[in-house]
Order: sequence, then C-alpha cells, then structure tokens
Amino acid sequence: MHIFDNQRDLVPHIIEDLIVTQVSTKDTGAIRIATINNPPRGYMNAETATELCDILEAAESDKNINTLVFTGGIEGVFIRHYDVSEIVAVAEGFRGGDIKPGGDRSASPVYRLFDRMIVTPLATIAAINGTCMGGGFEFALTCDIRIAEKGDYQIGLPETRLGIIPGVGGLQLLSRVVGLSRAKEMVMRGRVVEPEEALNLGVVHELAEGAALDAALSVAQELAERPPVAVASVKRMASEVAAGETLEQGLRNAETEFARCLLEGDAAMEKMQAFLDDGEDITAT
Repeated sequence: MHIFDNQRDLVPHIIEDLIVTQVSTKDTGAIRIATINNPPRGYMNAETATELCDILEAAESDKNINTLVFTGGIEGVFIRHYDVSEIVAVAEGFRGGDIKPGGDRSASPVYRLFDRMIVTPLATIAAINGTCMGGGFEFALTCDIRIAEKGDYQIGLPETRLGIIPGVGGLQLLSRVVGLSRAKEMVMRGRVVEPEEALNLGVVHELAEGAALDAALSVAQELAERPPVAVASVKRMASEVAAGETLEQGLRNAETEFARCLLEGDAAMEKMQAFLDDGEDITAT
C-alpha cells in the first residue's frame, strides 16, 4: 500500500445521505473557477485532493474550458495546510506495518492530484485569498501563476516545525521558483512569510490591490484568449527546462513546439492573418 493510499477511508464521503463536497465550480467563458471550502479550518485532506483531481480531469476533457482558477471559500483562508490528523494516521500505519512507503503514486489522491497538476495543458492560477501553508502552498506552487491579495496572513512551508518535511514536493517546487539556496533555507527553517514578502521573494507573481480572485480572473481572461496550443507548448517547454534540459535540447524542443503551433493551431493562423490584415499591431490581437 502506498503512503496515503488509505486516506479516503479516513474521511466520510456521505453524512446522513448528504454528499460531502469541498470544492465547488463555476464557469465564466473558457475559465472554470474552483472554490475550495472545507470548514471550519480550511484544511486540505484526501477528499479535497480527490475532488480537485476530478475537477481537473473534467476540465481537461471539456473543450470549452482552457483556464482553471483556484481560490479559497473560507474567509481568510486559501488552503490552511494539509490535515495533520491524516498525516498522524499515516505515521501510525507506518509504525504498525499496515502501510509501507512507495508503491503506485496514482493510488494516492494527493500524489495523483499533484502529478496531474504538473502536466495539465490547461493554464492554472492560484488566487490566494488567505492563509496558504504546507500542502496548501505546495498545491499553489503547482499552479502556473500565483496571485495573492493583501492581508494579515501567512504563506510558506512550516513542516519542519512539526518534525516532518513538505511531503508532496514543496522543496522541489519552491526551488524552481526562488532558487535552491533560498528554498532550502525557507524549508529548513519552516519559514512562512506575509503576502508582501512573498511578492518580494518571487513566491507570488502579483499582489492584488483588491480581491485576489478579481485579479486572477483578469489574468485568466488574458490566458483564455490565447490559443490553447500555444499555452500548452509553453508549459511543456517550461517543464523540460525545470527538468534540467541542456540548451541544445531546449532549442530542439522549441523547434518542435513551434511546428506544433503552426500545424495544430487554427486560431494561430487566424490571429496571424488578422495581424497582417489590420495594420500589424501585435498588441491588438
């Protein structure tokens, strides 16, 4: 059994015949908003991960959706952190021999979600509207863009304060954002920061003047208007860079993805022709 394989058994799916739903969705054009709501504390758990993964897979199969925005549904909370009680249950399973490390990652809701987020061709944005630590911050790090709103809350990876580490790849993901040296320092110290420092460190891309969701939807609209083939190509190339490709490999990948855009992107042909027909102002396309 893989670590976290049995997590869904730890969380009831049905309470008094009422289906428990932690994540709700709403569409606006080609954008799907996923609002995460697990009261009272706003933790992520196995059920949250399962629902997010289901939402991601559904969006990928919906030809009308090309951008996903994630935000928190509890005031002052994006995702507080992963539910420590579930981690304790896994630790007890380890110690009792009922659970063994390793195995099929896809059997775990948490690992399945994170692995899918990394490779999804959809554009993804985290609209951070409150506390975002531990597993919640790891999830935000899997998003292409992170936008935080101003406020008195914390962002970061505090796991070492409990004697554990970010277990779903927080160090690896953060190091690709702020560099290995800074990421190692932050994770070792369990350091969390307020939104303004997160912006200064490059942990978030933008600090919204108002609601993070409003700012995220503005960026999402831009992305939704970009041909999906081009956005997906950028994401694939970025993944290869993060994986340590050589410059030669990167140049080859760029050539391949460029050809893919020309061959598969009908919208690209339309936009390029409009550019040529309408005065050659690329910012107007």
